[in-house]
Amino acid sequence: MNSVLRAVENDLKNGFLDDVADSIETEVTSDYLTQAEDLLKEGKPGNFDHVPAAVLAGAVLEKTLRSFCDKRNPPIPVVDTNGAHKTLNPLIDDLKKAGQFTELMAKQLRAWADIRNKAAHGDFGAFSRADVETMLKGITSFLANA
Repeated sequence: MNSVLRAVENDLKNGFLDDVADSIETEVTSDYLTQAEDLLKEGKPGNFDHVPAAVLAGAVLEKTLRSFCDKRNPPIPVVDTNGAHKTLNPLIDDLKKAGQFTELMAKQLRAWADIRNKAAHGDFGAFSRADVETMLKGITSFLANA
């Protein structure tokens, strides 16, 4: 048993498991986006059924941006100086400064972050089902091109 653990530890240290972790993360992300799309399909317009889809899509976006920060060389910190996790907009700003994407893309990401924040904080009248549909398509495209 110890030899198996040593082998796994060695593989982990040498980066041999990175591809597996990336594959799992991609599958989970895809599953969450599919769930968000299904929430939109199952919901009834006018009932704020698009809100959970916005929150879920925003969570996918946040996780993706954190992964981008971790993979930079050197990594971009995902916590602030107080030890709190950075929110979407600071992550977007840091990645834009690092050249991960253009200001135009950063503006689009901030718009999706705003929809997610409005959904998560109960400001349901500030965005529409169509906004969430566009957000989902945009995030899916962003991830496909990242």
